Amino acid sequence: MMHPRFDIDLDKHYNATVVIACVDCGHESRHHLKTLSPDHSLRCKCGSDISLTATGIMAAQRRVSELKQSYRVV
Repeated sequence: MMHPRFDIDLDKHYNATVVIACVDCGHESRHHLKTLSPDHSLRCKCGSDISLTATGIMAAQRRVSELKQSYRVV
């Protein structure tokens, strides 16, 4: 099983949005990190299911923490 690639965007209030790339078509879907739950499937516009495992969500949360530390935001 291939895991989707993701990136993190922070808005001006430092709220995290996860940009998840579909493993089938590469289309990027944006979702707030706070609203994602482990293994909850999201639907890509190509019809494929996109999901992050609990490990993937924890990795995203670590990235957010690292980004906030680099910007010196508590």
